[in-house]
Amino acid sequence: MSVSALSPSRALGGVSGLLQVVSLHGLVLLLIKAAQLYLRRQWLLKALHHFPSPPSHWFYGHKREFQEEGELPHLLKRVEKYPRACVRWMWGTRALLLVYDPDYMKMVLGRSDPKAQIIHRFIKPWIGTGLLLLEGQTWFQHRRMLTPAFHYDILKPYVGIMADSVRVMLDKWEELVSQDSHLEIFGHVSLMTLDTIMKCAFSQQGSVQTDRNSQSYIQAIKDVSHLIISRLRNAFHQNDLIYRLTPEGHWNHRACQLAHQHTDAVIKERKACLQKEGELEKVRSRRHLDFLDILLFARMENGSSLSDEDLRAEVDTFMFEGHDTTASGISWILYALASHPEHQQRCREEIQSLLADGASITWDHLDQMPYTTMCIKEAMRLYPPVPVISRELSKPITFPDGCSLPAGILVSLSIYGLHHNPKVWPNPEVFDPTRFAPGSTRHSHAFLPFSGGSRNCIGKQFAMNELKVAVALTLLRFELSPDSSRVPVPMPVIVLRSKNGIYLQLRKLSDPGTGLLLLEGQTWFQHRRMLTPAFHYDILKPYVGIMADSVRVMLDKWEELVSQDSHLEIFGHVSLMTLDTIMKCAFSQQGSVQTDRNSQSYIQAIKDVSHLITSRLRNAFHQNDLIYRLTPEGHWNHRACQLAHQHTDAVIKERKVRLQKEGELEKVRSRRHLDFLDILLFARMENGSSLSDEDLRAEVDTFMFEGHDTTASGISWILYALASHPEHQQRCREEIQSLLADGASITWDHLDQMPYTTMCIKEAMRLYPPVPVISRELSKPITFPDGHSLPAGILVSLSIYGLHHNPKVWPNPEVFDPTRFAPGSTRHSHAFLPFSGGSRNCIGKQFAMNELKVAVALTLLRFELSPDSSRVPVPMPVIVLRSKNGIHLQLRKLSDPDLAHHINYK
Repeated sequence: MSVSALSPSRALGGVSGLLQVVSLHGLVLLLIKAAQLYLRRQWLLKALHHFPSPPSHWFYGHKREFQEEGELPHLLKRVEKYPRACVRWMWGTRALLLVYDPDYMKMVLGRSDPKAQIIHRFIKPWIGTGLLLLEGQTWFQHRRMLTPAFHYDILKPYVGIMADSVRVMLDKWEELVSQDSHLEIFGHVSLMTLDTIMKCAFSQQGSVQTDRNSQSYIQAIKDVSHLIISRLRNAFHQNDLIYRLTPEGHWNHRACQLAHQHTDAVIKERKACLQKEGELEKVRSRRHLDFLDILLFARMENGSSLSDEDLRAEVDTFMFEGHDTTASGISWILYALASHPEHQQRCREEIQSLLADGASITWDHLDQMPYTTMCIKEAMRLYPPVPVISRELSKPITFPDGCSLPAGILVSLSIYGLHHNPKVWPNPEVFDPTRFAPGSTRHSHAFLPFSGGSRNCIGKQFAMNELKVAVALTLLRFELSPDSSRVPVPMPVIVLRSKNGIYLQLRKLSDPGTGLLLLEGQTWFQHRRMLTPAFHYDILKPYVGIMADSVRVMLDKWEELVSQDSHLEIFGHVSLMTLDTIMKCAFSQQGSVQTDRNSQSYIQAIKDVSHLITSRLRNAFHQNDLIYRLTPEGHWNHRACQLAHQHTDAVIKERKVRLQKEGELEKVRSRRHLDFLDILLFARMENGSSLSDEDLRAEVDTFMFEGHDTTASGISWILYALASHPEHQQRCREEIQSLLADGASITWDHLDQMPYTTMCIKEAMRLYPPVPVISRELSKPITFPDGHSLPAGILVSLSIYGLHHNPKVWPNPEVFDPTRFAPGSTRHSHAFLPFSGGSRNCIGKQFAMNELKVAVALTLLRFELSPDSSRVPVPMPVIVLRSKNGIHLQLRKLSDPDLAHHINYK
């Protein structure tokens, strides 16, 4: 009885003892783990002590600061406060160094440190160990194996495939905007880029954009991206076993499965295609293989084929990187252009002049859209497709400022922070494409949309081509505006997405080349395309020195004249100066037009013809050519035209004679870029014959008039506007003095460094547009946005002067207010048209703008301008905007001490 009574108590005692032992062991393990975590935290604190860190919670770290929706605004605050790098605590025992300085970036990316495994192990179940996650020799082998897939000969024909995919998307947009002009574009662009990558890299047929399975794949990628970022921020989800048991873990597993099914189907389909009779040999015989074919035929250096796992990892990696990052890039670029209509319109005009109908975009076109490329790069600066990359230091590093880190530290390279760093990019939130103008300089690691170093994006040329094709064809088809009710909120989830989508308002443009533009078919397109290279940046750069020389000749003459009388009529002098410039730049003339009497006769003839044409337009009895020829005005017009033609013929003849000199022809032919007249003389139209003498003289007459008279009008009225507003004149002068000092060495690079002067030039051209009116005759009916319509045959007079003075477009339109054109200001894409608009905009507008800046800058360095109150100019539209009574200014020569005082002060 005693034994049986004691047995349960002994059993209970044994269990209790076991529990005590287990508890003790658990407590010991817990203490050991706590000690490890404590030591880890102490090590991190010591390792990162060189770098600033905002206050953090001992357990949550900076988690609350970096919530998903507030991450980027908080990042920008840090960038402003700590311009090189700062510490970010993920939680109490996990920290990383957040870097956004180009010198730091260069050092880290120049090493061979591995990707941060603590982050990339969450990506591995999705894309496997492909090129993105491989390290060491294996990475090098795969990179070398795949590089031929991005050879120029492979990429060239892809442009046509890209264009086809973009057109499918744009056709769909046309249908959708007929019902609702507001559209969320990211989803559509993702399908389009997936369609492109499937056809280019994976030899797929059919359109992904109409396939439901593809839409499921897109959604799976979006889900996985969000889940990975969410997991990174959750301390309890770091353990794989625990994570698999959570709802998020199940969701992630299903999304990865769906992505893998899509990838497996692509590989299986291509394998089946290659097994068809003759197909294998046909593909093997190609000089260059597509991406997937390279993988399927690959033999690694040890002689064995890629495993199925390796194959799928590379396909998963490139299918994701080749469509999702590009979709992000295109979507944000279109949003940036929608938000800046003046830049959007300038891109559109550049593309229209290059493509006309947009039907035949080719590889060769992609390098002929410099301004569009500048805008694409600036948009990628503001919205980098991959906002952050990471490395885990494999050995210690010391940065240029002396700060150091030990091995084992995680370094997060914030591309977004770098691109918005005010120490790297002044006014970083302003959209300013001139940052990427040819000749502009920056740190080698200041702009990293495709990462940097040896592990930069292997497909960056493919991606850049696709960005250009998508932007070009979209701008030809639609005018884009932002949806003010749904402003996108950038959110870094592997790629840069928007928390609430990217919504744009789309307006279908009329067919390029028809309607109001009244293009004259293929002939106009041939001439425009032929002459466009005359305005290439490499041609325009040396012209700045020629312009400066011509302006100085004029200013020297003014110095002599104002010593006798400080009041001067400037339009005639400016006309001679601009003619001198155009003769030297475009027509390779020697000598100075400004001292040549024949040139003064030409200037007078142009003035006479302009007045006579305007007068004839207003006289009903002068419309008939025969009657007009018999009138005194008709005789006068005939003589003036003859004089203008004699001047033009002499210019052409002189250039032809010079080209016939020994060796001159070959010397000119060998140039990479020809001047305007040389292009005409060497031209061969598409039918194989040279330009006729009539065509040649017509082009020279046109450009000689447009290249000097409109520019003379612009410069004269700008100087009058500045004379009338001395406070703005002085601010411009100070800006130019700080840039040039004595003005003796103005160069191409200076022209983008005078923002306030540029604002004043534009505001003056708003008040006094050089070409106050243009006209079109409708070739087919048109319906305006408000429902009003016009039939074919109606004359439409587009009053640029009226537009620029419209109070509904420009509040207080008669007030001279340069801040209307301040960086970041917005306006309707067609609110400001000093150089016209559409595909028939002024071909020489960059040339003209450069000349305006040079003339204004050098004039303000030499003279103080005041208006002549006794002779207020009366604007008069006679083809160009002239003044009925001339433009008279009072000039005061600035003494050298005026400049010296400014220089000493600086």
